[in-house]
Amino acid sequence: MSESWIILQPIAILFAGALLMQVIEPVGRALKIEKLRDAFAIAIFGLSLYSLLGIYGEVQTQGQITYFLSPYEPPIGVSFAVDQFSIFMAFVFCLLGLLVSIYSVRYMEGDTGLDKYYSLLMSLVAGLVGVSFAGDLFNLFIFWEAMSLSSYALVAFKKYRWEPIEASFKYLVMSTIGSLTALYAMSILYGLAGTLNITDLASIIPTLEPYPLYLVIIAIIAGFGVTASIVPFHFWLPDAHPAAPSGISAMLSGVVIKAGVYAIVRVLFSIFDPAAFSFGTALVLFGIITLSVANVMALLQRDIKRLLAFSSIVNIGYIIFGFGVGAYALNVYGMGGYSIAALAMMGAIFHIFNHAIGKGLLFLGAGNFIHEAGTRDLMELEGVGKKMPLTGTSFSIGLLALAGVPPLSGFWSKLFIILAGYTVLSDSFMIVTTSIVVLNAIFAAAYYLWLMQRLMLKAPKPRVEHAHEGRGLLSMVLPVVIMSLITVVIGLWPFEIINFADLAARSLLGLVGG
Repeated sequence: MSESWIILQPIAILFAGALLMQVIEPVGRALKIEKLRDAFAIAIFGLSLYSLLGIYGEVQTQGQITYFLSPYEPPIGVSFAVDQFSIFMAFVFCLLGLLVSIYSVRYMEGDTGLDKYYSLLMSLVAGLVGVSFAGDLFNLFIFWEAMSLSSYALVAFKKYRWEPIEASFKYLVMSTIGSLTALYAMSILYGLAGTLNITDLASIIPTLEPYPLYLVIIAIIAGFGVTASIVPFHFWLPDAHPAAPSGISAMLSGVVIKAGVYAIVRVLFSIFDPAAFSFGTALVLFGIITLSVANVMALLQRDIKRLLAFSSIVNIGYIIFGFGVGAYALNVYGMGGYSIAALAMMGAIFHIFNHAIGKGLLFLGAGNFIHEAGTRDLMELEGVGKKMPLTGTSFSIGLLALAGVPPLSGFWSKLFIILAGYTVLSDSFMIVTTSIVVLNAIFAAAYYLWLMQRLMLKAPKPRVEHAHEGRGLLSMVLPVVIMSLITVVIGLWPFEIINFADLAARSLLGLVGG
């Protein structure tokens, strides 16, 4: 099997699955196999995840691997480039896609058009993997739009209600503005450098006048920051979550907003040398503003999915702050800051994984509660965890993990980010901003514990008296339990994922300046 096919394989599997689903659905009806489409979707996601193992092996032995679509090569041709950071992100995308497809078997069975639902879900994950594998900005933008179009439709999937339509339209408008802003940045780069290939841009940028390039940096952060839900570009997310099916809420917070972070980080660190461009300070400030604003907004929510949406924005703040610390250290301390940058960025990448699993767990768990109680109102959901012990216990583990309680997985990633921020005690900027992050972490932990207390320790309200976890809910409970076990196991034995995240961070740093 050729190396080029290995790179394209997961994307091809997912897009082919999306197309074939339209054939599988009528075949299932003809054969009277009701769940054929569900089994096919799960198989496609499992196969795409398995295909990543071959790419991971190639990256481990060869380092970054590339492929150019014939007949053109850079600076004109479309290219794919896969390094440790790319493959890390692709694993997260496909893993969550697999778990959500399992969850959807029971959760979505009352809806019509499920062949379209699964096709859109596969297209969404294919777009996400394509974004992480893109070796040039044109290719990245094409897959970005594939991801975005699929996510708009999935948010509005329950189209017989007004709320999903309104939320999807708001998401569409804001995301389109963000995409056009990012496209504008790419057009400036093409005008200045004559190429959109990331490796070529990295070698050309140092020869250009720096001032117009800061406009590009601003546009990249603002454009992709909409999908990343960085404050003040976050307004679509709290509306999209309550309106979307719970599996899609898990995808939005677990992986879609991470694609925004990936795009920002990939462009800034791979094209612009952070030692020469001072965008690290901006990322640090965006991180703490995002943390602080979202934490306050989370306290004001009675809708469980809106609260979790603002919590997702908080965690984006941690991740952006971690990457900001890395860029800041390289800008201020040069190569002397490399170890600080590697630690901070490893923590940020580790937190991408932890939040994807933890928040996926919480949204799927919340979906179980809502499915049984018929409400998103936290006051009406009090005590539901006592009626649904597997979901309730798993949900509590997810809350504790995101609160950073040791020895769960969320503790380690937050610890690495904070340690990196406190490395240079004489740097007042880093000490103050890291202290703000610590205060926000304590603040967030308080409302996570408050939420756990209401759901698990309060007497059950009348609305949840008949909630249960029967055999019919197995496909909804199983992914939640699996994710809680992942959180516990990685918390107790974090070394493999730490090593993977460290390699991902160092591969990203190795691309600086070409």
